[in-house]
Amino acid sequence: MTARNRFLGATVATLAALALLPAAVRPQGSRTSRPNILFIMTDDHAAHAIGAYGSRVNKTPNLDRLAREGARLTSVFATNSICTPSRAAILTGQYSHLNGVTMFNRFDGSRMTVARLLQRGGYYTGMIGKWHLGSDPVGFDRWEILPGQGVYFDPVMYTATSETTYVGKYATDVITERAIDFLDKRPRDKPFFLMMHHKAPHRPWDPDSVHAAHFASMRIPEPTTFWDGYETRTDALHENQQRVAKDLTNRDLKRTPPTGLDAAALGRWQQTKPDTRAKRSRAGSTSGTCRTTSPPYSRWTRAWEKCSTTSTATDSPATRS
Repeated sequence: MTARNRFLGATVATLAALALLPAAVRPQGSRTSRPNILFIMTDDHAAHAIGAYGSRVNKTPNLDRLAREGARLTSVFATNSICTPSRAAILTGQYSHLNGVTMFNRFDGSRMTVARLLQRGGYYTGMIGKWHLGSDPVGFDRWEILPGQGVYFDPVMYTATSETTYVGKYATDVITERAIDFLDKRPRDKPFFLMMHHKAPHRPWDPDSVHAAHFASMRIPEPTTFWDGYETRTDALHENQQRVAKDLTNRDLKRTPPTGLDAAALGRWQQTKPDTRAKRSRAGSTSGTCRTTSPPYSRWTRAWEKCSTTSTATDSPATRS
């Protein structure tokens, strides 16, 4: 996810202040004096999966170029990194206890947001992609959103008056294409503010066919913290249920299901945590250090990285256009 809260509070206030400056005190040059703003969010996208932040596996040349030619943030933090609360924080520039969204509760659309402020200041505003705030977007001249989490394949997109199912399409491509359509059809006499929110690489990490075998021949090394026993960690980490070696399901790990299962049985199998877990051993070690063997880690990281690759748009035809 993108950097939030302390940075966001200042950013929202600054953007709104610039947009709302009276015409008499704005820099000369009419519309061109105010920047167009494209805000791109990817979901559950770790910084270390981006080349500019040190990725050794995922290649992200387009994002790296943005970092190289723009600014790379290195001292930011998230006070609530959960999906829905983080979105409310980005929109409002407020902490969760102030904007009212502390978990997965509904966002109050009457609250002031950066979109409403920019719209008031003369911007043409848009929201395309994953909204996940329980209420319809407010402050946007055009919006097209996934219902809830949305799905990766054949996604449905809602507007204020209709819904469209994009049969045979992948969510990342659809969101990108709809965002490009927003840019192509925007009024040219106004600056624009577009929030483009991808679903990827959120669980269940389903890559498109183009990237399905992207890391098949690569061994992705386990991080040094993979076997951390959490003995000295805070209680919150002990309660975490997203550990690769312990908590992921057959579907998460992209295991091939047995043949002959009906829909109900297949659903149960997909949600089952496999009996074969990651193991650690000292076999073959002469230094006393542990050698790790982790098929679950390798399976999961390949799936996550493939989804991450689609969301970073290194190869997407829709994004190249």
